[in-house]
Amino acid sequence: MKEQKEGTKKREINIYSLKTKMVFLLLIVIIITTGINIWTAIPLASDSLSNVNQNYLYDLVVAYGDEVDKILSESNGEYVEALKELVAGIGIKGIDSSYAYIVKKDGTMLYHPTTDKIGKPVENKVVTEVVKQLNEGNVSEPTVVGYDFKGLKKYAAYYITKNTNDILVITADEADILKPIERIIRRSISGGGFALVVALIMGYVITGYLVRPIKKATTLVTRIAELDFVEDEEQNKLNKRKDETGEMSRAITTLRESLLKVVTHIKEQGNNLFSASELLSTNASETAITIEQVENAVHDMAAGATSQAEETQKATDHVIVIGDMIEETNKAVATLNDHAKQIKISSEAATETLKELDNINKKASDSIDVIYKQTNTTNESALKIKEAIALITSIADETNLLSLNASIEAARAGEQGRGFAVVATQIQKLAEQSNDSARKIEEIISSLIKDSTTAVGTMKEVKEIIEKQNENVEKTNTIFVEVKKGIDNSIEGVQAILERTKKMDEARVKVVDIVHSLSAIADENAASTQETSASATEVSSIMVNVSENAIQLKEIANSLDQGMNVFKL
Repeated sequence: MKEQKEGTKKREINIYSLKTKMVFLLLIVIIITTGINIWTAIPLASDSLSNVNQNYLYDLVVAYGDEVDKILSESNGEYVEALKELVAGIGIKGIDSSYAYIVKKDGTMLYHPTTDKIGKPVENKVVTEVVKQLNEGNVSEPTVVGYDFKGLKKYAAYYITKNTNDILVITADEADILKPIERIIRRSISGGGFALVVALIMGYVITGYLVRPIKKATTLVTRIAELDFVEDEEQNKLNKRKDETGEMSRAITTLRESLLKVVTHIKEQGNNLFSASELLSTNASETAITIEQVENAVHDMAAGATSQAEETQKATDHVIVIGDMIEETNKAVATLNDHAKQIKISSEAATETLKELDNINKKASDSIDVIYKQTNTTNESALKIKEAIALITSIADETNLLSLNASIEAARAGEQGRGFAVVATQIQKLAEQSNDSARKIEEIISSLIKDSTTAVGTMKEVKEIIEKQNENVEKTNTIFVEVKKGIDNSIEGVQAILERTKKMDEARVKVVDIVHSLSAIADENAASTQETSASATEVSSIMVNVSENAIQLKEIANSLDQGMNVFKL
């Protein structure tokens, strides 16, 4: 049932096909041509046939008129029978209505094929008019006239005899004269119908031959419309034709090849986009992992820096304590200088004071050792930060390079890669910002390393001073042991202690300044590591977005590849 409907649909479509239109056009042309031929030729043929028959009637009436004159001239009054024999056979052959009759000059019928009319007045108005003219003495020349008789169009040729003025009349109906025209019309119509049938057959065959390449070209265009670009052997045959269908086929071939190139290029770019998105996704994942590791390292550095700042603050407090002790020692030495005379009495108290001073010096020495170690730790931490910053700079450079490659691939992808190009540009900007921040941090770290190195040197000097101070305290203790041996030596020893305490105070001031500088550097280091941690966190968030965008780009490339599978190449 479905196939029958499809067949009916095809037949309905064929009614409007070019082939059918050309056949109908040929049919109309032949019908119009046949109608024009009949419309123009039949009147001409009718006039020609009518003229020929009139001329024939004229010739007959003249010829037989001479015969009648001859009979009348040779007869001795008995000519009626002879005239009957002569006139009875006169007429146009093949025309039943053609006959001849004779009228006397007085208007009575001398002879007529219809016996009842013989001897009666003639009824033909043309002959009546001729009789009237004869009676008036006017003899007309032989002629042919047309007239109506009882509703019929008739032709009559008459001849007036020379001796008796009798009238020989030969007549014929126009309808019988023009009967061959009807046959001509029938034959024209029959010939036109035959020509129409032949033309239809030939037109059907010829138009079929002409339309066949067009149908093939239509099939080729339909295949292209269905996205089938596979090369067809029939198209190669059509391309060899030198007519318009060949030009059409070659144009279709050019169109197919152009579309094939475009589709192939799009498919290749889709594959490239898929590969690039997959690579970007992998790199983004690896970069995110690396950034996470850097972020953890920076968090550890921030915690270390914070701890270092706290320890530095503690060292500052200890140095302040040492300063207070040194000031107290100065006061004690001044008091000792003022009460030199009471040294003997206060020698034992001085000995105890020296012991306390010895303990304090040991504590100061221990604190200096702690500060010295902490300064080395700060220097080492700064070096580690410098290495981490170098790693961040390297990652930023790689991220910048990857974003540049992604921008290039997005530019190749055209309109579909515009969103990814914006993301890649943003990544490049962030990478450049990360690189600038890393450079600034590196400058700060370099300054910190330089200051830490100076601090290490200073702490070595302080340590040496403290060691010398310990030695001096020991010597002082020895001197105080020997104080008892001599007051003079005690006074000189007190002066020496006063001078050394002044140096210790000066060294204390320097140590306080160094510790304050170290504390400030530790605070800046902590702040920088916190900023670096925040930057690392932001870069990590950006890389997560890049990874998600890469996954979306991969899905888009996969969808594009699936869409390209519709094409048959």
